[in-house]
Amino acid sequence: MEEIKIRKATKADARFIAENVLRALHIEEAGDEHIEHLAGICGREDTLYSWKNAVIALYDGVPAGLMIAYDGARYRRMRDLTFPMIGRYVGDDYPLMDDEACAGEFYLDSLAVLPEFRNKGIASALIREMFRLRDEAGIPLATIAVDPANDTAYRLYTGKGFRHDGQITVFGTTYDRLVCR
Repeated sequence: MEEIKIRKATKADARFIAENVLRALHIEEAGDEHIEHLAGICGREDTLYSWKNAVIALYDGVPAGLMIAYDGARYRRMRDLTFPMIGRYVGDDYPLMDDEACAGEFYLDSLAVLPEFRNKGIASALIREMFRLRDEAGIPLATIAVDPANDTAYRLYTGKGFRHDGQITVFGTTYDRLVCR
């Protein structure tokens, strides 16, 4: 029987994190230079996509998925550092966008499972880990922004107890804000 294990990411995982942050954002055609640039950001300790905020799902010992989640109280500080570093991707209007998270929330920023490992329980295992980390941090509310057109993701999160709580606009796209207490 195949086994799923979750481990904390390390700085050495920066490229895997970068590739899967792009996958979570449905950016499938990033060039190697873009991935390396983002990997540099993921290799830092103080950014949204830092290895410090990431966990990796292993399926029979093979990296199969990624989750980035963190205390929303740290969001604005990390965002204001991260987005200028990726300005050519996010544009210059990010100061006008809605905050994705705030104090009192544990924010699930990114979740991705490699295509060959989908439908094996990996996303569910990552979400369970997010709840464990949230509880460990003593934060009562988990939040996520989901593309309302992504039926698969919507079913996954609502099946785990998340409920609709309004909308937010991020990089010019409107997402549903889902919460779970």
